[in-house]
Amino acid sequence: MDKSNRSGPSRSGSLMAASRAGSMSGAEFNALSFEDRLEAVRWAEAGLKYRLLLKAADTSDLVAALPAQDLFLMIKELGREEVTEVLALTTGEQLTAFVDLDCWNQDQFDGREALLWLGLAMTEGEERVLQVARSLDFELLVLVCKKHVHVLRGLEAYLDDEQPRPRTGYYELAFKQQDFARLVGALLECLCRLDESFYVHLLEAVRSEQDVTLEETVFQQRRARLQDLGFADPAEARGVYAFLNPADFDPARFRRAGGPAVQEVSPCLALTAVRPQGVLARVLAQGIDDSTAWDLTCLVNRVLAAEQADIGQRDQLRAVLKRVYGLLNLALEGLCGEDVERAAELFAATYLQPLFRYGLSRTLLLQRRARALRRSAVGPYLEEPWAALVAALERALPNYSPALEEGDGVAERPIADGTELARCDQALTVLEAVRRLFEEHWQFALPVPEDLDLAGCLPAAAAEMGLSHFFLTALANRLLGGEFAPRPLSPAALAALHRQVCDQGRLSVAVKEAVLAEIATLESAAGPFAAWCLARWQQDLCSLAPEHLDPRFVSGLLLRPA
Repeated sequence: MDKSNRSGPSRSGSLMAASRAGSMSGAEFNALSFEDRLEAVRWAEAGLKYRLLLKAADTSDLVAALPAQDLFLMIKELGREEVTEVLALTTGEQLTAFVDLDCWNQDQFDGREALLWLGLAMTEGEERVLQVARSLDFELLVLVCKKHVHVLRGLEAYLDDEQPRPRTGYYELAFKQQDFARLVGALLECLCRLDESFYVHLLEAVRSEQDVTLEETVFQQRRARLQDLGFADPAEARGVYAFLNPADFDPARFRRAGGPAVQEVSPCLALTAVRPQGVLARVLAQGIDDSTAWDLTCLVNRVLAAEQADIGQRDQLRAVLKRVYGLLNLALEGLCGEDVERAAELFAATYLQPLFRYGLSRTLLLQRRARALRRSAVGPYLEEPWAALVAALERALPNYSPALEEGDGVAERPIADGTELARCDQALTVLEAVRRLFEEHWQFALPVPEDLDLAGCLPAAAAEMGLSHFFLTALANRLLGGEFAPRPLSPAALAALHRQVCDQGRLSVAVKEAVLAEIATLESAAGPFAAWCLARWQQDLCSLAPEHLDPRFVSGLLLRPA
């Protein structure tokens, strides 16, 4: 079933309802209607969700009504062994989902983890063991058993009444993993005692099914169940990153189909694990209906599948959610600006995957420009913070580098709003203008690093050379009466440059204004780069007294000390 087509009533204010419920006494909470208590539990973060479930008089009914994905995230965050009271109340469908989400590495099944899930879910007496076994996906139960037991002999060996029967009914078993033998033996013995026909059916399946065939069957069934939650195959899921031309994007083409209300409760994990920012935060604060909640969950699950992230690892889940929220926010800002009401209408009426792709495509346009700069002649010589900006945008999923505003050492993050997008655009515009200066306006060509001859020079390695070295050295040569070219300066030329461009420990205002004016006539957008380069003269050249000039300690110029 396509969950994104579901519709239902608005859930406005549910996050606040969860917070209020957390401060209630048990009597006050249980005085609420079942629907209100369920809403409070749904929208609560993991710790509060668990406390509310324990506070409820009908915990079993609330657990059964919760989406398996939300329960799984709560259990994983708090720890299986810490929430056994809740785990023991889960349905077979929920437990099957837990195993689907947690016990596969690509197409390899982890029978040990699966048994731990089953064992903790069967802790409330023998009837619970039988209930779980009957309600679990049968082929999955067979696969778990095959991972732990060999059936050595079956019914045919005990037709003679004088032949003593094993404790596990009409089957002689060998346990593959001794550390789990006691648990597996106890579970099978319980099934044999309570429902012998089911037990025989299970053990005959364990005995007859081929390992490879059974695992492939269960894997395919798992794929189908996960696809219903939005978890596509990684190759198919990567379609969520397909480019959409932002200039041609029309949200009306992607209107969400309406349909009858569905009573099944929508997951809320995407609305509780991470808080969004910007216009999207204000849209979600108004509440969304079940159809949108399903669509958002399916989008998040699709991105998780595309990145092959582990939904059970909170850090990985939060990283995906931050990117999804950021790109959805970029889409809403790009289409609606700051008009929250219009954004809310668009969010409620449009499939979210195309909106996500639209937001992503706005960043992919920046990525294309960054990669073109990297391939150009200026690419090898980009300096910080410009290099950090380009490197962040070149990622498979473009990131934002705050280095231009905050300095070096600041971590990248997903682009999340129009302000960050505009800053990247502005910085790329500067670098593109700089590229034209070097490639079209100036008469010297930038060499490839492998051809750069730095014998006897400072810097001594091509990896230490940046665009500022070429520009400032060429500028210095011209100010000293030579050609505008990056020829290394001698110590005498360095002293002469100091006298010409420095004025009482400061960069000459006249020199600065003249250089910036000239750059503006060539490429007006390159002004910030020229100013940044001249700031190096202020810091590394003019701040030094003439007697302290030493080529070893002057950066931003190509020098030949000898």
